[in-house]
Amino acid sequence: MRIAHISDTHLGYRQYNLYEREDDFYNSLNQAIDKAIEERVDVILHSGDLFHSPTPPIKALFSLKSVLDKIKGKIKIFTILGDHDKPKRRAMIPHNVFDIPVLGAFGKLEKVVVDGVLISGISNMKGAATEVLKEEIKRFDTISKGYKKSIFMAHQGIKKFLPFNYELTEDDLPRTARYYALGHIHSRSLERFGNGWLAYSGSTDICSTSEISPWRENGKGIYIIDLTDDDTEIYPVDLDIRAQYEIDTDNRLERVKEVLKEIPIYNNKKPLLHINIIDELANKREIEKSLNELLKDKIFWYRCIYRSAKERDKSIEIKKSFDMKKIFDEYFKDNYLSGLAYDLYNELYLDNIDNAKDTARDYLAKRYGVKNEGFQNDNKID
Repeated sequence: MRIAHISDTHLGYRQYNLYEREDDFYNSLNQAIDKAIEERVDVILHSGDLFHSPTPPIKALFSLKSVLDKIKGKIKIFTILGDHDKPKRRAMIPHNVFDIPVLGAFGKLEKVVVDGVLISGISNMKGAATEVLKEEIKRFDTISKGYKKSIFMAHQGIKKFLPFNYELTEDDLPRTARYYALGHIHSRSLERFGNGWLAYSGSTDICSTSEISPWRENGKGIYIIDLTDDDTEIYPVDLDIRAQYEIDTDNRLERVKEVLKEIPIYNNKKPLLHINIIDELANKREIEKSLNELLKDKIFWYRCIYRSAKERDKSIEIKKSFDMKKIFDEYFKDNYLSGLAYDLYNELYLDNIDNAKDTARDYLAKRYGVKNEGFQNDNKID
């Protein structure tokens, strides 16, 4: 059996409120499906965050319909829910519109069998539900008995790969799967684990500046898996996405000029630049006037952030060293407030403003009995 492992496509994400960026995410999925067809796969596994929201825009639904029409009757597809496309309550999921089989949608490990291969998965769970998640995962070894080839699917952070924002450790995972099709972490990774291979195929496009450096090293794309009776062969397939660059420079902008020379001319998609001006006393008006002249007709979009060297270094240290959950627990001395702060931190760290607002609304509804309907105006929670 040949399998394509895709994850974190985030359909409907209008990054930086740019319509073109929303289209980029649709194009990335379209490319991924075309690659799967070219590779003659039998099954596509999508390991969560198919959509950026459980209530995606119509254009996202239309985009998905277009790619599903390409594989209808030719390639089977199975998915699980990520933290973005999982409803806050037991509402209907958008996947149902297209009859896409979703495994473990509401807290139970579920399975399907395709040509003798067991595929078992559970959708994203976090917070107080993490212990239930761990108990459900333990059932995999029992479920997979008698199957020579088995695949485990989950959309979770694992401590080894996400040290300060995880739900599981490697000890929580089953050991008998031939392939672990994981989602949630947006950087690609592949390594031996137990009796098989553990893989995050990563997001299909760049969702935040934290992904720029890993993208330059490993690209964005999908994994193709060949499952035979005796072996498992895996190789990455890259996608051609819009480039993004993050630059640290001073008010002379020399580093910006250097990067402009490095940008490949073969890609018709003009890149995005994130420019950190390391000079808190910089003349913003003069710098942005210079940038407008320098970047004209070369860059699709850019933004400037002004900070001191001390602020930059402190930001790097926070990202590298702090266990934010422990910090919130110690500060609030209240599991509910600590959980809210941690969830908001995770969303805002990735620029997921809408998800942060939904989290705040959900907290008010549960803690104080305030109905969500009373907060339809986004200006009330900012």
